[in-house]
Amino acid sequence: MLKRKAATFEAVAENRRWEMTEDLSVPLLLLPGTLCDARAFGEIADMPGAVPVDLTGHSSVDSAADAILAVAPARFIPVGFSLGGIVALALTRKAPERVAAMALVATNGRDAPPETHAKRRAAVRGRNPAVLVGEDLWPAYVHPSRAKDEALRELVIAMACACPPGTAERQTEIALSRADSRTWLAELDCPALVIAGAEDIVTPLAVMTELAEGLPNARMAVIEQAGHFVLLERPHACLTVFSEWLQSLTESPQRPDNRADAAPPTRPHPPEAS
Repeated sequence: MLKRKAATFEAVAENRRWEMTEDLSVPLLLLPGTLCDARAFGEIADMPGAVPVDLTGHSSVDSAADAILAVAPARFIPVGFSLGGIVALALTRKAPERVAAMALVATNGRDAPPETHAKRRAAVRGRNPAVLVGEDLWPAYVHPSRAKDEALRELVIAMACACPPGTAERQTEIALSRADSRTWLAELDCPALVIAGAEDIVTPLAVMTELAEGLPNARMAVIEQAGHFVLLERPHACLTVFSEWLQSLTESPQRPDNRADAAPPTRPHPPEAS
């Protein structure tokens, strides 16, 4: 099992580090999506300095962010997938001086409209996690070419089943409690990477593009032939993009300028599952 509790951040970071410069060691805090753990990050999870974060015990964005900040290193890079990206945004807004950079994957920067709350709560209440992710949500999770990928589906189910009881309900509350970040994205001037699956149904390309465009120092990478679980569908491509971005942080202080590379969304935006 790859999850570690937040209290282990400092001990793990002491032994597993990514050197941002010769003088500064900055751990990567991996913030998983709903009913996920560090396995959702694919090959990025194996990078030196990657520290998994457990988001299964919180019921609001603020409580999750505050708990992480209480025990996290003085400086870190949050790497958020889906729900974890929502928490990464909150962390960066709460403590910008502690965030060296941030990466957001399949992340929705909008709020959840109040009229959708009851339906979203009902959709997860008392549900078997394996059925929820392996049947109900699976068709929206991956690119059509991966719909029959049983190994990938079983991994997504395994992550969901490894979460404590009630995680889906709690993490739904995290998603529902988020603010609309579009009103304050311009305040977050740290280097940022936005990774999007070109055919993500859960968090469409248009939503990811507005996130990248709202951040003043963002680079956007669109991964073709990928859906919401882009980190597992195209692990090598994501690792390459992520590694090159990290390297760019050490090489040049200039802002990345390729965030306009995204194409228009290929599908309509259905009710969110993130």
